[in-house]
This record gives sequence, structure tokens and C-alpha cells, in this order.
Amino acid sequence: MFDTNPFEGLDDYAVNLIRYKTRRLIGQAGYTRSDKEDIEQDLSLHLRQQLPKYNPRKGTLKTFINTVLDNKIRTMVAARTTSQFDFRQHDFSLDETIETETGDRVSRGEAIDSEEYLMVTGRLNRKALDGVEMRIDVQCAASLLPADLQTLCAGLQKRTIVDIAREDGVSRHKIDELRRRIAFLFLEHGLDEYV
Repeated sequence: MFDTNPFEGLDDYAVNLIRYKTRRLIGQAGYTRSDKEDIEQDLSLHLRQQLPKYNPRKGTLKTFINTVLDNKIRTMVAARTTSQFDFRQHDFSLDETIETETGDRVSRGEAIDSEEYLMVTGRLNRKALDGVEMRIDVQCAASLLPADLQTLCAGLQKRTIVDIAREDGVSRHKIDELRRRIAFLFLEHGLDEYV
């Protein structure tokens, strides 16, 4: 399979907006994290098809891109929630008794792993154990950072860049530069999944 860039020919604004809108769509209308690449590809393809219709006399390019993506997302959600394909319609009851792998008889509701359900629906990013491992890995990597970056790293775990910049009297740009340095150092330590 060829690995092609679904964002080829699109500017940074469009790419960032597609990624943002994709993240917002996950967990809605039955879309899950596993649909992320498909959604991004659908949105970027649709945007590329609509770009020739842009008329600068009617509005800015950013407004046009935003409107095109919003309309496509509305269409995608509507298609997912039509009665024929509605992800919310199930043909079984959670009270129905089923047999587990061990031979026990339990209700279907008891057999569903709540953590797994939350991950599939996009409401949870990682399992609790993964979260604990992540905190340990991040603490270990943060301890290897220079003192000023350790302080910033601790602050970013609880506050936003805007809050830190406001409280420290530093520009958001400077805080973001330092955050990128932290991210680079995390990548060097093999923590790319946490960046």
C-alpha cells in the first residue's frame, strides 16, 4: 500500500483546521479514534474539490475553508444517523443474559468493559494502566530536563500556555518555544507517543 499525504496541496491553516475538526468529531455520531485517518482524508479530499469554487469577492479564504468543512461534517453526521445506518440502533438488550468465555452467565451490560467502551467511543484516550505508565515515563523524562524546563513541564501538566505566560509575565510565543524544546527532548528519549 502506498503511503500518500492526504493534505498535499493544502496550506497549514486548512491542515490544522481539518485535524481540529476531526478531533472534535471523534466520539460523535459513532465516530471513533480508529476513524481519524478516514475522516481527515474525506475532509481534505472534499476541500480540494471545492477550492476551485472559491470567490475572493464573496469572503476570505479562511471563511470559505471553514464553511466547506462544516458543511461536509454535517453531511457526514447526517449520513451516519439516518435510520438505515444509525449507530445508535442495536438489536440486543443490555439486560439479555449471555455466556462468557469462562462459561458464566451474566447480563450483556455486565460483560461490557467500561474502559474499552469509553475508548471505542472516543471519550477516553488510554486505559487507566496506560495513564499510570505515561505519568511515570513523563516524570522520568522530566527529571532529565534542565531546571527551567522542569518547572515549565510541571506547569503545563496543570495549566495552559496562556495561563503560564500571563502568570510569569512572558509571551505565549516564548512559552510555546520552550514547550517545543521539551517535546523535542521527549522525542529523543523515545516518548513520541506522549508529545
